[in-house]
Amino acid sequence: MSTLMVFSHCVLWAQDLNVIEEVIRMMLEIINSCLTNSLHHNPNLVYALLYKRDLFEQFRSHPSFQDIMQNIDLVISFFSSRIDHPGAALSVERVLEIIKQGAVALPKARLRKFPELKFKYVEEEQPEEFFIPYVWSLVYNSAVALYWNPQDIQLFTRDSD
Repeated sequence: MSTLMVFSHCVLWAQDLNVIEEVIRMMLEIINSCLTNSLHHNPNLVYALLYKRDLFEQFRSHPSFQDIMQNIDLVISFFSSRIDHPGAALSVERVLEIIKQGAVALPKARLRKFPELKFKYVEEEQPEEFFIPYVWSLVYNSAVALYWNPQDIQLFTRDSD
């Protein structure tokens, strides 16, 4: 394999890694926003964070995620201290109850505020290529009382070559 090919593979790999890093950061920002702005409305999210807390270990030491992990770590440790008791086997319902009570008790001032998340919709050049077949598939699949002969459905005319 030539040096140029190896270099180009490394560049592509680095670009892929950057995209993955951006997606992970965005997901952590969404979780953070849910925790800081409406913790009391998200007991199932807190439950999932507690249940899968091991997943977040790898993000704590990564420089790109340390700031955003502060609130997530705070919430995990706050609620862990309320439910982790040696020998205590709590039901899912009891854990959710503890989370709901704790959401009121957690001092909101301890959660770091981040700028409000904003997402921008970017329309594809030809969105009809996706939306028209998608809408027709919804019509076809949801019109149970109507008979549609699949052989007679033609969404687009065939281009002559």
